[in-house]
Amino acid sequence: MEQLERERFVAEVAVHLRDGVVPMAPFTMENPVAAYTDPAHTRRERTLVFDTQPMVIAVSAQLPNAGDFVTDELTGEPLLVTRGEDLVVRAFFNVCRHRGTKVVCEASGSQRRFACPFHGWTYDTRGTLRSIPESYAFPELDQARRHLSEVPVVERHGLVWRLPSGWDEADLIESLGQLDAELASYRAETYVLERSEQIEQPFNWKFAIDGFLETYHFRFLHSKTIAPFIRGNYGPTTTYGHNIRMMALRSSYLPEVAEASDVVDPMPHVAGVYILFPNTVFVWQGDHLEVWRMYPHGDDPGRSIMTASLLAPKATETAEEQQHWDRNWAVLMGTVLDEDFAVSRAAQAGFGSRAQTHVVYGRNEPALQAFHRSLAALCGSEVR
Repeated sequence: MEQLERERFVAEVAVHLRDGVVPMAPFTMENPVAAYTDPAHTRRERTLVFDTQPMVIAVSAQLPNAGDFVTDELTGEPLLVTRGEDLVVRAFFNVCRHRGTKVVCEASGSQRRFACPFHGWTYDTRGTLRSIPESYAFPELDQARRHLSEVPVVERHGLVWRLPSGWDEADLIESLGQLDAELASYRAETYVLERSEQIEQPFNWKFAIDGFLETYHFRFLHSKTIAPFIRGNYGPTTTYGHNIRMMALRSSYLPEVAEASDVVDPMPHVAGVYILFPNTVFVWQGDHLEVWRMYPHGDDPGRSIMTASLLAPKATETAEEQQHWDRNWAVLMGTVLDEDFAVSRAAQAGFGSRAQTHVVYGRNEPALQAFHRSLAALCGSEVR
């Protein structure tokens, strides 16, 4: 946080710890259950949200060296993301310009040339078509017009962002606003990928994000896991356009910490949860970072697919360090998969009944409300 923002945050926390004041949205909010169950709504989200907003499609730590690549189909389109010999990250549709076959089948790796398995057309990390076997059979072909189709991306703050049509890095910076400097302060570009996992679930993609956006549920759902370490029902929230920051207070944030805020840094006593709209959750945990990317599974509103990545400040060197990350991952997966996602699965099933037409977000869930108001505004749907 910048100094003025930190001072404002510390003052707000001091009032909470002294008087029990909880940040409140102006009103309770209701969102139609159809936002989680209607296939037509999911298609609108893809067209009106995912296609119009900058979106994280990889983390820099997946591509540390020249020649490194990852493939990704979570957006609904086959993508190939590479780091060129000039160390610039680029992205292309993973589609051969001959007959449309997927050029790269591996999920990740490192190589300087990509040969289509169908007929051997070969491309480099810049997407340039380098060779065509038996090229004499294509005498009229303008090879310069058959490079891989490029997807506009920019690497910023340790994240690779796919940009909407017509955008450049300046547009991304403008959309982040003050959040741009805050993300820069975490220096995610210096982190390494400790581990990553792809997860599929039988519930709407928004459920996976909802669980990160309020701590109201902590003392009930997480009573035996993280509730002793994070204060429940308190999530001071700041919006930056469609992007959101919610700060969760650790139990170590005691009144004496607040009283000594002029000399004590509050950051070791919080976890920063950021929604990089529309579908990325970026979590600062003090000694590491987490990056989640959530997507609808095709046009099925009742299924989602996501990736969870743990980023560490440096490569693991000792057994003790490895055990530390193993424990962190176990807590993360145990909490999210076994607790948050369990109730999300139950809620998705419940939405299939006629029990209710709307889901309710309380005044004590301002981050959750902000997220769904942004989605509703872009999709042209109504919340109340």
